[in-house]
Amino acid sequence: MDLLLRIDQRLGHALASPGSAQAAPRIVGAFCEALGWACGSFWTRDASEADRLACLGAWGVEAPGIAEYLQHTHGRRPILNRAGVVGAAWLSAAPVWVPDITQDENFRRVPIALRAGLRSTLAFPVAVGSQVLGALELHSAAAQPRDESLLAGLPLLGGQIGQFLLRAQALAQLAESEKRVRSLTALSSDWFWEQDARLHFVRFEGHGTGRSGSELARTVIGHCTWEVQGLVPVSQAWDDHRAQLDRREPFRDFECVLRTDAGEMVHLCLHGDPIHDADGQFRGYRGTARDTTLHKQATQRIQYLSTHDELTGLPNRAALRQLVNQAIELAKRYERCFAILMLNIDRFRRMNDGLGRDGGDALLRELAQRLRKQLRASDVVARLDGDEFAVLAHELPQAQQAEPVAHKLLQAVAEPLQLQGREYRLSACVGIATYPRDAIDERALLQQAGLALRAAKRQGMGTVRSCESVAAGT
Repeated sequence: MDLLLRIDQRLGHALASPGSAQAAPRIVGAFCEALGWACGSFWTRDASEADRLACLGAWGVEAPGIAEYLQHTHGRRPILNRAGVVGAAWLSAAPVWVPDITQDENFRRVPIALRAGLRSTLAFPVAVGSQVLGALELHSAAAQPRDESLLAGLPLLGGQIGQFLLRAQALAQLAESEKRVRSLTALSSDWFWEQDARLHFVRFEGHGTGRSGSELARTVIGHCTWEVQGLVPVSQAWDDHRAQLDRREPFRDFECVLRTDAGEMVHLCLHGDPIHDADGQFRGYRGTARDTTLHKQATQRIQYLSTHDELTGLPNRAALRQLVNQAIELAKRYERCFAILMLNIDRFRRMNDGLGRDGGDALLRELAQRLRKQLRASDVVARLDGDEFAVLAHELPQAQQAEPVAHKLLQAVAEPLQLQGREYRLSACVGIATYPRDAIDERALLQQAGLALRAAKRQGMGTVRSCESVAAGT
């Protein structure tokens, strides 16, 4: 099996497994097991000192000296610009390969590494776009010469891990935000309000997320909740809420959205209790309101990051897998055919090096728009990694109809491109797998499309290969 494909499969399982706290050892283990290497560690910035690194987790085989070496590594907190091969990979945003640690001055743990039987080291950054989020350091017990194909694939694999880290960080921030909100809510609320016996707002005071009560008071005073212009219920229909008020019941967590005159969407969560006088007569309602806009935005951001590529806005690999599974179910039910087309830009790495990260990012965004414009509304284009895209072409009359789609995509890629004051002309290769001819499940379809793409790249630039042509040897 192709080495990069083997690493990608193991990494996919590591990232999909539950428990983000144990993700670092799983990620390191995925690389070491696929490569047959002895151990490794995952480095990130130290939470308390930004100029230092900290070991997030490590993995190693059971062998003399390995546990001691990893324990020593886990206790280190090196300054970034003095962190040896890890620091070099981080600061250069590029992999660093050390075939023999005894011959490299950047590797500063030679004695303890030799006692553990280690000879070679590879470090590479975990990055999303130009943002380096961490670095992996892997060790082999044997001297390992440079593997150029592995080095070429590491930025894509590092990008997958980077997207995972961003999602994990967003989830952690959301959890911390929820904890903070629960704590503060026990002490105070954003706003206090009162309604009279006719359920008209007569008071709305306080401050919430930078909005004064007087701002919202101008909108709500003198109106019932359901009469406020621009206010839409979310958690409960107006009729149900009014029935609850008519029964003079307390209510909690009534969620609604207010569209302000400026077009801003304010998410509110209201709590209320009925007011009765000394004679038991109903006098209205009194309660609190919280501005949950930031919380809602954070939740939406997490949902977006879990299914989209941040750079291009296209669906990501996880979303594509879900869409392919849905397409399979529809194709089974209606006896239809569809295709997966994987597209890779020729010589992208060389061009990206010349353009720089910002230029390379602009190129990828432009390509994403071009590919999207060539497809029907029902089709989907996703960005998998780096310069690799995938297209899900629905409802093809027959499998052979996928090739015209591929050539249409190549024509879009070949259109002249203006970047940084220069004109560029690109080409790409495409690999095609169709359902049900080439495979009948999601994993096999994507794998077959990937194999067809590799065959196309071996044949030459601007090539289209289908699984059928690869199998036939044509």
